[in-house]
Formats: sequence, C-alpha cells, structure tokens
Amino acid sequence: MNASELGTTIRQPSVANLMIDSADRKDTYLSPWDFVITKNQSLFNGFFTRIGATEVVLEWQNPNIITGKNSNLTFLITGIGGSTNVNIGGGNSVFSTVGDILDTIAAALNTSAGSTTSPFRFNVVEQNGDVGILDSSGAAIVISPTVLSSQLNLQGSSSSFIFPVAPDIRPYRYLDFVSNQLTYNQSLKDATSNLRDQSVLLRWYFAFDNPTPSDQHGFPILMGYQPFVLRRLYNPPKQIAWESNMPIGQVGFQVFGSDGNLVSNFLNLSNWLMTLQISEN
Repeated sequence: MNASELGTTIRQPSVANLMIDSADRKDTYLSPWDFVITKNQSLFNGFFTRIGATEVVLEWQNPNIITGKNSNLTFLITGIGGSTNVNIGGGNSVFSTVGDILDTIAAALNTSAGSTTSPFRFNVVEQNGDVGILDSSGAAIVISPTVLSSQLNLQGSSSSFIFPVAPDIRPYRYLDFVSNQLTYNQSLKDATSNLRDQSVLLRWYFAFDNPTPSDQHGFPILMGYQPFVLRRLYNPPKQIAWESNMPIGQVGFQVFGSDGNLVSNFLNLSNWLMTLQISEN
C-alpha cells in the first residue's frame, strides 16, 4: 500500500542539422542531380550515431515532354496521302497535360485534312465514357507506335475514334536520393522490388497527397505535368546508422529516376533542398 513511486528521467538526444541546397554546388557540377560537397574541413567530426533525412523540398522544372524523346506522334488517315506527324511543343521541350496533347493532335489532323473552319473534321469528344479524337467522316485513324503513343496508351487504332486509357506522361514515377558516403556505414541495406537495389536517403514519389485536379477534358493532372515547388516531411525519417568515431568529410549526392538512371539535367533550372538530422543516438 505504501509502494514508492519510481520515475525515469528522459533526456532528449542532442542533434545537429546538415542542410543541403543543390544550388550551392560548385560550377564544376552542372547538374543538381549529381554533385559533390567539398570543404576545407570535415562537415561533422563524429560523436553521433544516427543520420535522418527529415525534410526535402523539390523545385521541379524538368518538362515531361522532351524533344527527340517523347514529343512525336504519327498517324495515317484513310483518304489523306502520307502520314501526319504531330510534334508536341513545336520542337521545344514543354510541360503538357493529356488534354493539351489531345487538342494538339486534333488541330494537327484538321490542318493535314484541310479542315480549317468549323465544323472541324477531327474533334475531341466523349464516347461511351472514353474521351478521345473522332474523325467525323468515319475514316480510320492508324496509330504508329512511338514513345508518347505508348505513354498515352492510345487505343482504337484503325477505327475512326482513338482514345487514351489510363495515360501516364510523368517523366518519373519516383526519385531516389542517394549518398553512398552517408549510407555505407549501415550494415542493414535497403531492398526494392526492382532488380537494381541501392541504399537511399529517401524516395520521392511523384504523387500528391490530395486528389489531383483535372484538365479541360477530365484527365488527372499528375505530378510532373506542371512545374512545382513542394516540401515533404518524413516523420519519422529513415534512421541511418553511423560509427561515432567516423567524421563526415566529402559528401556526394546523386538522384536516380524510376528508370534506374540519373535524372536528366534540364537547363540547370531544377534544384532541391534537404535537411539531414545528425543525432547522438
């Protein structure tokens, strides 16, 4: 009945922040997706055991339609000699939604057919719940396979109505932020469903937390269809083990896309920021 009350004093571990701004990279490193930080002294001189990426800001300016990569579409129309080539962006790399691409295709096909005044021969319409391009003359539209036609998942080739099904023209589905100098000390390594595994600081998924807005034809505007600046917090962040007698000296950062390659640099316009929390336990 007279048991004494016992308590445990808890002391929060001391922390320090390593704050990374890709815009601070030296001029010798053109790309924000692959650079090294070098200083005359170590960044941190030991006495800590954990590293965690608590937040990241992505300043995305990489277009999803890249000239010479996924900017071209080709169609053969019954009754129109030759093929009709559609270049999204007119030779420039651009941000584009699915709705914008459908409008561009319809306009190019009308020009090719000489249908330059209303009522137009080719229009973006809805049929049986699908939104696509209809040839009002009833002639067949043949789709030539290209990277962009695959991303749009265009259906209905050789019919008068072609339409995209679950299109995805995001440049990447996710980004992996990697720094081998910060993860090599940890024995427990990351694993993925992909055949290529690598330890990461964090993974950025190209997906919004809230329902996405729709374009003029009802297709979702997925992350990457437009430029953006977004901040994400990771709570709790991945805790990377560190040997307390090891300093942090020269540190390199690489960002890989979902295709397994370094993210393509586009005119040095994109950047990113990251806060790494250095903890004593």
